[in-house]
Amino acid sequence: MSNPKNSIRRAAIAAALLAVTAGHASFWSWRNAPTPVEAEPGRIESVSYSPSGRSYDPNDQPVVPRKEIEKDMAAIVGFADGVRTYSTLGSQGEVPEIAVSKGLDVTLGIWLSKDKSRNEREILHGIALAKEFRGIKRIVVGNETLLRAELTDAELAAYIKRVRAAVPASIKVGTADVWSEMIKADATVKASDFMGVHVLPYWEGVPVSDALTWIRDRLDTVRKSHPGKPLFVGEVGWPSGGENFHDAYPTPEAQAAVVRGFAAEANALGIHYNVVEAFDGIWKSTIEGSPGPTWGVLDADRQPKWAMTGAVAAPYGERVGAGVALAVGLALSAFAVFRRRTNAGFALAASMGANIIGFAIGSAVAGAFAEYLTFGAVTTWGSAFALGTLMMSVAFADLVDVARRLLTGRAPALLPHAVPNIDHKPMVSIHVAACREQPDVLNATLASLSRLDYPNYEVVVLINNTEEEHLVRPVEEMCRALGSKFKFHWYKKISGFKAGALNAALRHTDPAAEIVAVLDADYTVSPDWLSKLAPSFADPSVGIVQAPQEHRDGHETALKAAMTAEYRPFFDVGMQEGVSSQAFICHGTMIMLRRSAMDRVGGWSEAGICEDTELGLRILSAGYRAAYTDERLGAGLAPDNFMQFRKQRDRWVFGSTQIVRAHWKKFLPGSAELSARQKLGYVTNWIRWWSDAVGLFAAAAAVVWTFASLVLPLHLPPVAATAAVLGALVLRAASSLLASRYASGNSWKESLGACAVGMALSTTVALAVVRGLFRKHDAFRVTAKGGKRTAGRFCAKPEAWLSAALVAASATAALANPLGTLSLELWSMLLAAMAVPNLMAVAFGIGDMLPVRETRPTPVPATQRATPASQEQGANRPIAA
Repeated sequence: MSNPKNSIRRAAIAAALLAVTAGHASFWSWRNAPTPVEAEPGRIESVSYSPSGRSYDPNDQPVVPRKEIEKDMAAIVGFADGVRTYSTLGSQGEVPEIAVSKGLDVTLGIWLSKDKSRNEREILHGIALAKEFRGIKRIVVGNETLLRAELTDAELAAYIKRVRAAVPASIKVGTADVWSEMIKADATVKASDFMGVHVLPYWEGVPVSDALTWIRDRLDTVRKSHPGKPLFVGEVGWPSGGENFHDAYPTPEAQAAVVRGFAAEANALGIHYNVVEAFDGIWKSTIEGSPGPTWGVLDADRQPKWAMTGAVAAPYGERVGAGVALAVGLALSAFAVFRRRTNAGFALAASMGANIIGFAIGSAVAGAFAEYLTFGAVTTWGSAFALGTLMMSVAFADLVDVARRLLTGRAPALLPHAVPNIDHKPMVSIHVAACREQPDVLNATLASLSRLDYPNYEVVVLINNTEEEHLVRPVEEMCRALGSKFKFHWYKKISGFKAGALNAALRHTDPAAEIVAVLDADYTVSPDWLSKLAPSFADPSVGIVQAPQEHRDGHETALKAAMTAEYRPFFDVGMQEGVSSQAFICHGTMIMLRRSAMDRVGGWSEAGICEDTELGLRILSAGYRAAYTDERLGAGLAPDNFMQFRKQRDRWVFGSTQIVRAHWKKFLPGSAELSARQKLGYVTNWIRWWSDAVGLFAAAAAVVWTFASLVLPLHLPPVAATAAVLGALVLRAASSLLASRYASGNSWKESLGACAVGMALSTTVALAVVRGLFRKHDAFRVTAKGGKRTAGRFCAKPEAWLSAALVAASATAALANPLGTLSLELWSMLLAAMAVPNLMAVAFGIGDMLPVRETRPTPVPATQRATPASQEQGANRPIAA
């Protein structure tokens, strides 16, 4: 019989998913609803024409096969009554004959420039064509020649007079230029039969809602400057895609509104006009930027972008984007909600996050569909999709982990806080490996171990790679004073880093010991540490039992408070997720290991510098499982300063790359050593670090692109993709802040400090990953802890250089954007956001150089920190751990 509560719970979860998905679908439905356009001109009087097509470039193909021009004219006949050409040479010189044969009127263009010999050829051929084909109704002598300042007003007027005198009187002769040039071209206008005016509100940054009004005003201005002269609007139009120009945003709907609206008005008023242009010309992106290829009424495949009547439907790419957005949102929602513990609140939060990710991806897909696949577009969009997908995946994983912890509570797999009622007390051998540790700090650890309430344990103290007797003898005396449970061994030289020392400790372990526990030399423990955790090994499948790390000196400085707070969310969120999936990241302190499992997999590996996580992976691969408690049963010391904090994180990250290099086969789909859930968990955990390496390359590439774009015609970064990456950065920061504040119970001040110091490690993490890709081995760099810190050297040189480059690039993108292009504005913001973590590292690095400013001790809640017995303070002298 099914449980009614489970049925209600499942219904609530399904309702949450359905509600979010329905809301997301409604948004796309609204976004993709047809846009009403009242004007319905039916047909367009004339459109600009030059040979085009997906693969055409006039620089490489000055001559186009006649059959291609015939296809173009056949397509134009479907929506326009005439064409305007721009030259009489090459393939454009063939257009009048073909156009006239199709019943199209021709506005013949004669191209003029500073090249007088070419001008002569243009004019002679233009005159010949005008005499030959009666369908030529108008001749435009020169196109924006005055705007380019290639001819003077008088010179252009002379050319017009010459053509006027040579062609039939029925053909109107003039020129065409922008309105601002025509109002002052007195000689040219006087010599012309008409005033050819270009009115392109997009290039003036006019909002589409004001475009028609702006056109009327400019035409009135030209009329007033030259009263009585007939008007010909030589170019009017709007692009359907690309970047904004100030307040002018190109979309198919905007293009339809401007073209159809002006055409209907001009038809009603009897104004002759020409729309720029017939077809999209992909090749124009190199000379006019992203809007250049999209001025056509038809696309590059000769298909209409919108109809001449009725509402304008959303572009095909928008509909594809909607489908992708909803599919991604639904898939991610199901993946997050149905993998592990869930409830209606978590389902709602995860589904909202999933659909936000889906919306970002769908918007990017829609944006990509709006562009033609040039090399520049593919490169820009390809890199943007790769970076955006990685960043959003990591952000979503962070969000899901934090939301599950906050909304569903502690993981059921966690060990209870109470001492288990199990009469299983196996012998435990506690190993403390110490290298050049200060005796009073190590002795405080041993003193806490002497107070354990567990009846059956020993402590193996192994001092290694330490020759100074003053560091060794006090510890030896302490062990002697504490009794036979404490075994002291001194290895002046030993290989294999910490793993070598721990392997040596195994050789001195009591044969009766079933459990090996490892503790860092600076850790003091609660008396009930072993009593609470050792009974877990009554289950023969348990190979690992871990307690979280904690730090007892966070009150000493603001930096230590931030570092202490930064560690906690991993143990309160990440480790809970790890024990649920059994993708468990073992830590070399506060850990207990089944000795037989260690013997089975070969003990500690001396090949890497993260021996703890590597051994844990091998034990789990052998079929054992890990157990975890979120109760703080011990506390150590935080790194002395930011430089030591960096050093520690560098070691962890480099060690993780060593583990991946050594065990990559375990993560392949066909490998049976780890379950699919474990593989996914490990990869999801480590990819957070690997994403920092990708981010470092992206930051360097962004700086290069920004400065290179000042001299090269590079594609602007896509708005949707840049916004998605920015959103992912914000989402990650917010997830980190929520985890610190609510999952770990840090104060807001501590949480903000934790986020700051955590972000400041991003370049350190990235460099460690990159180094791990090319180096198999690295030195074991110990972390100085517990010392009375004095001013040190500046440790953040890489971050200083990178932040300076990113800030300079951000400022350059902002200053080089007088047109208010949204993509550059977002790009500048992204560069600034990339600089923030590095600037934080610089600030902390400078802080290392300043005299320390200690803070007053603050009360520590017992429920979140180590127990009072573990609060013993070591002397303020440097140690290594």
